[in-house]
Amino acid sequence: MNKRLSKITISIIAFALGWSAMWVFSNWNTIVEGIKTKDNTKEQLAGNLSKEFQDINKQNIDSKKENYSADNVIKVMIGGDVMLDRGIRLLGNKYGYDSLFANIAPLFKRADIVAINLEGPITSTSSQTLLPDGKTTDSFTFTFAREVATTLSNAGITIVSLANNHSDNFGMNGIEETRENLDNVGIKYFGNPWNSTSNEEIMCKKEICIAFVGYNSFRSGFDRIVSRVKTLIEQDNFVIVMPHWGEEYSPSPTDKMKLEAKELVDAGAKVIVGSHSHIIGENEWLGDVPVYYSLGNLLFDQYFSPETMKGMVVELFIANNDGEPSLDHIETIYISNSSKRGITVINE
Repeated sequence: MNKRLSKITISIIAFALGWSAMWVFSNWNTIVEGIKTKDNTKEQLAGNLSKEFQDINKQNIDSKKENYSADNVIKVMIGGDVMLDRGIRLLGNKYGYDSLFANIAPLFKRADIVAINLEGPITSTSSQTLLPDGKTTDSFTFTFAREVATTLSNAGITIVSLANNHSDNFGMNGIEETRENLDNVGIKYFGNPWNSTSNEEIMCKKEICIAFVGYNSFRSGFDRIVSRVKTLIEQDNFVIVMPHWGEEYSPSPTDKMKLEAKELVDAGAKVIVGSHSHIIGENEWLGDVPVYYSLGNLLFDQYFSPETMKGMVVELFIANNDGEPSLDHIETIYISNSSKRGITVINE
């Protein structure tokens, strides 16, 4: 009996090994291609950065990176669009909002300042995009649960832009409630949908003062933004402008965006980082100023294309050179929403 069982066992093992060998042989090209794709992910994603952009930044890294210490440089990370209603609210309700940022939170927490574009208000109002039965609607009027303010803070996010076309989805009352909820967890904010004056936020660390300026290109008031940039530069701030602009799902900047970027640089902006298109956009250097026309989505439920599920985070190294803040170099991180469970860091 035991000999019979042994023969059966050996037969089963032999069959399994033979089948495995046949499967590997028949799928060899697919396996190899998958390995190549995984190995080349970083290189493929880097193609989103123009060759000129990469070359200049590499020169900056090679020539400057050894010239600073932790005592005279701060790291500022900037991510793209964050929308926490509709399908993202459904995930938050099911798995907990903190889980959506769990993979990127350690990365954010190594920075001195982390900024994002908050694509909607945080209010106590019921969602219009997610029904109690779990079904989503076609509404584009967003509101985020009050608990997400704590989630953003737990993730290491320290400042958010309110200069976009959704932060006023519940009017001025929604804006005020959003500010209150952010205040309660210590998150700073800047900009508003109407491009009102004096809505920038200045954050100082290690004797370096960073002024964040928001701009919503879908409302009037660009001249006011330019004026504020000039004033902030005169006050020895390092000015980062975060415009909400362009055409959705288009990687190329419009003529209007290019003209506005040039005018912001002429006014003194040191870095320009855009949002709104929901995909990673083109970039360029205007003189010594890097312009990212769009970082794409950081957290969004736009699962309908590979492009809308990818985003970029830029890490700015800003040095204090004898009392004058200057951009030392930039590093780039890519993320994905393709798991449909939150943010996944693709490369560091």
